Amino acid sequence: MASRKRRRENPSVPETPIAWTLPADLVLEILSRSEPRAVIRCAATSKLLRREILRPSFIRQASHQAAPCVLAHLTCKNKHVALVHPVTHVAASFCDDILSPFLSRHSVSLFDQYSILVSRRGLILLRRRTIKYPPEFDDTSCSDLCVYDPMSGVQTFYSEPPGITSCCQYVLLTAADGIKCSILLVAIDHYGSSLKVQTASSCGTWSPVTGCDNHLPWWSIKTRIDPAVLNGGIIHWMENSCKEILSYDASTGKTGTVELPPTNGNVYQLHLATSSDGKMLKLLAIERFIMSVWLQLPVSTAGGSGWSLEAVINMEEKLRSLDPAIIGSQKPIKFNGFGKRSGEVVLLRVCVHGYMDTVIVFDLETMEMHKQKRGISLLEIDLPSRLQTMKIFS
Repeated sequence: MASRKRRRENPSVPETPIAWTLPADLVLEILSRSEPRAVIRCAATSKLLRREILRPSFIRQASHQAAPCVLAHLTCKNKHVALVHPVTHVAASFCDDILSPFLSRHSVSLFDQYSILVSRRGLILLRRRTIKYPPEFDDTSCSDLCVYDPMSGVQTFYSEPPGITSCCQYVLLTAADGIKCSILLVAIDHYGSSLKVQTASSCGTWSPVTGCDNHLPWWSIKTRIDPAVLNGGIIHWMENSCKEILSYDASTGKTGTVELPPTNGNVYQLHLATSSDGKMLKLLAIERFIMSVWLQLPVSTAGGSGWSLEAVINMEEKLRSLDPAIIGSQKPIKFNGFGKRSGEVVLLRVCVHGYMDTVIVFDLETMEMHKQKRGISLLEIDLPSRLQTMKIFS
């Protein structure tokens, strides 16, 4: 009987590769049910996939599972993110189950060493705390400023601007503002007789100091009021006397002024924002329980200095249903911080039972209101904007 020999496998013969490629519609279906961080990572793999992700049909589908645009507060310990808007189960799950655990795991040491200065377009600008470190901690190895992305954990470090004072105001610009780089940090010293500016891109190197001595009242800028930024990096601040809006173009270095429409003249009852496309200024004004919404006319229409009254909103009934004590208060309603940069969602500070301690979130599109606890810094995480401006890795 012929002996049976065991057939040996030839190691030189390669195995037939298995095709793991999924159909595009199946990939998009999976992504629509995934967390925003996974969508961003997939959009970075190819231009074709990002184009499909940015289609309005996909954004609408994903909005039921993900949170395309979220406003959230950092709590006092900077380790938890509290949802501000929209108050939905999906947005709450994103803040509680995804963003907060990520911050707790990756940002504990960062927030122990740094405090928050400003936040814009989902990024946070931090400054090193002036505390006494342990002897084993090398203080010289720690930079003074840090731009932190809580979605990805990316940290970009900067020194203090060498040419201007340490009490300057910082404005954080991103590619979504129409600038030519991913990050532009603008340091503005407006406490002297002239304006001094230094900028630093994502490489971390500061430009030389530029100045502008045109007798504009830069000393009167309300530094506690967040500026509005038009496309192209044109920064606008409210002037203290509420007669003018001061502007600075980060790309050209030009300054200017814009006259305000007729308002009540209280800087804390005015809110400067932009239109939804970021091309025109928007001004919101409150007088008692009436909110007026103004939109700046294009240059070709009124020389760039005219305004159009877009809406007049009576908030009295909604505030009464929220808390009757608000209506009975004699103290004026004020804007608290900002909201969405386009002015679609604003935060109001109201007086209840004699204390100005209640924050109201007001959605001007849906006309919905709800109370909100105060936080350290407000994050605006806009998923479509991030996808449009992110880098492609392939």
